[in-house]
Amino acid sequence: MSTLPAHPRRLLDWLTPAERNPPFVALDAPLAPAIRRFQDEPDLRLLPVLDALHKPIGAIFEKDVRRLLLNPFGHALLRNPAYGRRIETLIRPCPTADLHVPARAVLDSYAAENGQEGMILTSNGRLFAVISNRRLIRLAAEEQLQDAERQMARARRIETASERIEAEVAALAEQLRSLAGTLRNGATATAERAAINSAAATALAAEVAQRRDNLAAIGRETDALAATLDAIGRDTATARAATVEAVQRVDDSRTRIAELGSFAETIGTVTAVIRGIASQVNLLALNAAIEAARAGPAGAGFTVVANEVKLLAGQAGRAAQSVSGQVEAIRAAVERVSANQERVEAAIAAIAGMTHNVEHAVREQHLATHRIALNVGDSVESTHSVQNDIEQVGASASAAADNAAHIADLSIDLLVGAEQLSAGVDRFVSELHAS
Repeated sequence: MSTLPAHPRRLLDWLTPAERNPPFVALDAPLAPAIRRFQDEPDLRLLPVLDALHKPIGAIFEKDVRRLLLNPFGHALLRNPAYGRRIETLIRPCPTADLHVPARAVLDSYAAENGQEGMILTSNGRLFAVISNRRLIRLAAEEQLQDAERQMARARRIETASERIEAEVAALAEQLRSLAGTLRNGATATAERAAINSAAATALAAEVAQRRDNLAAIGRETDALAATLDAIGRDTATARAATVEAVQRVDDSRTRIAELGSFAETIGTVTAVIRGIASQVNLLALNAAIEAARAGPAGAGFTVVANEVKLLAGQAGRAAQSVSGQVEAIRAAVERVSANQERVEAAIAAIAGMTHNVEHAVREQHLATHRIALNVGDSVESTHSVQNDIEQVGASASAAADNAAHIADLSIDLLVGAEQLSAGVDRFVSELHAS
């Protein structure tokens, strides 16, 4: 029995032992014992009739037996072998329900079959119990009492829930009012801040656009400067090559000047030799003249020759003297040229060093200028991206202002809805209490 569901267990517990062990009669049994069963049990109102499988096929009712016994011919009929042995003559349909259905279903089945004397309960189609009409009325009363108790409990739960709902809705309505006010204030403040941010973003976008134009101008100037530095670098390289060539020319000139100095020294030596020879010739001419004078007339011709030789010696001496002076002048000029050449060489070396430094500086400056140009180009691109972002921020701020205004409108609708909700709950609770 413990495996039965809740409602059969309750119905099983409700049944009395007598109801769970009812008297019955087999379909093939004679009628007389059945009638004696009614005579022996005055409270018996129906007697189930079972087939060979112990399944009810109907019942014999007490009122039919009483009508038969009260009939003037009833006893004669019972003594009649043909009639008294036929139990099926008194079998009538009887309301039947399964034990495993709820008690309410049992009562509904009894009412649907217009039961008046009682009904049969079966388990798996076999007879299990018989409930009299009086007991079924009591079961119906108990069911109605339970229904009333359930309705009362439900009413109490509804009342408690309505009171709780009323309090919760009132609190919720108050929270909604507060929330609506907060939303309205927050939306208004957000709209104002969004408008300010939008204006600031617009101004910042304009300033960024100006900065971008400035950076673009700087980029163009930097490109021009890089081109100029490239030209300067090329000119510096050309000047350096020219300086190298000038150094080579100066080296060659120094060599030539040194050769000229040596040649002047050689001329000086030769001139000194010529001057010595002229002096000796002059001395020789003087001696010849003296000797010619001693010779008298015989030496007159020799005197003329000696005088001519002396004259030529004097001219040779003077020419040698003149050449010597010119050689000295050339030597002095060569020394001055050599000194100037050394200064020129030093100046060219300084120029070469400066040219190298300038070329190095120009190369470094060109690299720096190229990097600056690249950075300026990147900055222009970044500034363009920043401008786009700022414009998007401005658009978002404008959209936020619109959304804030929409939220403010929604907060007003929320406040109205909270008032309507509170009023609707008040009406519901009032109608619930009135009912």
